[in-house]
Amino acid sequence: MPKTMVIEQENLPPVVRGWIKAIGLAEDELVELVLTEREVLLRRPSDPSLRAWARSITDQYDAAFRELLDL
Repeated sequence: MPKTMVIEQENLPPVVRGWIKAIGLAEDELVELVLTEREVLLRRPSDPSLRAWARSITDQYDAAFRELLDL
């Protein structure tokens, strides 16, 4: 079962803030962390378009990984 939390960026370690800057969320005061059994997702809270984008990227990653396993 995924767990999610919203946290102020200033309360995150510098390395996590670096990840947030790299993915273009540095201007947002709040970010949402979603923790699953296999991954951590960073996203804007309640932003449907970003959630759709993250889902498509995750789907592409999962498909590529499955393809590697099938070789």
